[in-house]
Amino acid sequence: MSRKTAKLLILLIMLMSFLTGFKAIQINTDQKFQIATYKSTIADLNKGAIELEQYKKERIDNKAELDEKKMMIQELNQDILELTTAYEIVKSQNKALSDKVVYLTFDDGPSSKSTAKIIEILKTYDVKATFFVQGRNVAKNSEALKLIYEAGHAIGNHSYSHNYTLIYSDEDSFWEDFEKCQNAIFDVVGIYPEIYRFPGGSTAAVDLNGESFVKLINTALLEKGMQHCDWNIDSGDAATGYASAGTIKSNAYSQIGKKKNAVVLMHDTDAKASTIEALPEVIEHYLAMGYRFEVLKPNGYVAQFK
Repeated sequence: MSRKTAKLLILLIMLMSFLTGFKAIQINTDQKFQIATYKSTIADLNKGAIELEQYKKERIDNKAELDEKKMMIQELNQDILELTTAYEIVKSQNKALSDKVVYLTFDDGPSSKSTAKIIEILKTYDVKATFFVQGRNVAKNSEALKLIYEAGHAIGNHSYSHNYTLIYSDEDSFWEDFEKCQNAIFDVVGIYPEIYRFPGGSTAAVDLNGESFVKLINTALLEKGMQHCDWNIDSGDAATGYASAGTIKSNAYSQIGKKKNAVVLMHDTDAKASTIEALPEVIEHYLAMGYRFEVLKPNGYVAQFK
């Protein structure tokens, strides 16, 4: 295989990785075929590099030719590295799309009491979840955020203020609130989240400032290497009034249907005692259905209303 062909394949893989990463919806047979092709290409390049190394050893008397072969080996090794990296990205994305996955998400924390209880339950089942935190609660409950981070769960930005009127009034207000939350999280655990959840979901932002506003925000998030994520299962634990554990379980069970990827909305505040009560049985139900649990990532599956 020529180096020109290899470079073209690398560019195609990088493009596909970007596209599947930022709009990972379903796996298809073409993608499976391409992965097999990429794996074969990597093997061919490795074989070529080995042959060149052997040739180099046999022709050490010709310095000019030796230097040329050294350069070819360096370029081939770089091609192999780039191709392997792209291949691993696509392979991991397809793994996430090839079986049934549940993404448990908890909004509005961290909280002084509930966060630790939820983390203990998740630990019992060896399940990882995604916590969309409010910056103002991070400031009040920094130790709870540390628990989330140290337990290996994903952390998402859920605004600083959770004030719809303020956040969705204009772009400047949105980004000021967004950055304030990013910095609050970084100050406690040293990372900047790569996923965002609109307070009320992306439809709330549309209702208050229109689709064009949300499109502009989404474009800017993508440019930052981020994604926003809504949900496709609502546990109902944030409904007006009190939601019993039975209601939460019923919603979680009935809405799963035949979904291959389920993003479950729950809440992580001290007022949600019924969420904690329902959580073990919700996890057990999904496990019995053959689902595995993952955290949300910017280059993985995301549920989006808008």
